[in-house]
Amino acid sequence: AQSILGVQCEVQKQLKAFVTLERFERIYSSSIAGCRQVRKNKNFASGGSIFGKGVKFAMKDGRVATDIISVANEDGRRIAAILNNAHYLENLHFTIDGVDTHYFIKQGPSEGDLSILGLSGGRRTLENGVNVTVSQINTVLSGRTRRYTDIQLQYGALCLNTRYGTTLDEEKARVLELARQRAVTQAWSREQQRLRDGEEGIRSWTEGEKQQLLNTGRVQGYDGYFVIS
Repeated sequence: AQSILGVQCEVQKQLKAFVTLERFERIYSSSIAGCRQVRKNKNFASGGSIFGKGVKFAMKDGRVATDIISVANEDGRRIAAILNNAHYLENLHFTIDGVDTHYFIKQGPSEGDLSILGLSGGRRTLENGVNVTVSQINTVLSGRTRRYTDIQLQYGALCLNTRYGTTLDEEKARVLELARQRAVTQAWSREQQRLRDGEEGIRSWTEGEKQQLLNTGRVQGYDGYFVIS
């Protein structure tokens, strides 16, 4: 059996972390038991950051923390201010129409952040190419009027949604319901296409149900629900 020294393994780890010279390839690829390093693929973004240069973005305990340095432009500072101290809805991001969509909530009134954006409603495009959409929503829940503000930041294939005036649990329920509705719509669309192509559906529809599905895109009396598998 071949013995190894702890120092030898540590040296190899340090070389692996800090040196990428070809002459160390033999050390990197050492097959000594206990010193093997799993080769990792490096992933790089295909485009620039939504923040631009000079903005630091971190997440701790589900809360966003941003910081800026002098090279950050005004638009990057605005976006950093909007997301700072926001709570992130982990494991609830979706690809919607090819856009990677994430959700946040922010405690407190929205007026300060709207003032930073210079927008109380509607849409504008910042100089850095970020599309900003602001929506004000009033609704009645349990006899009480609730007011929500949504700020959507979209840059390329990334979309960040921040909602004010809600709780984490309420927003999770809302986002999940929107996801359920999208899934149901897509399921009906696939079923309708099967019938158009002359294929069998996922169930044996009557002739009347088939016509209803072909004409309206769905059949009355059916809905979609969450299934845990």
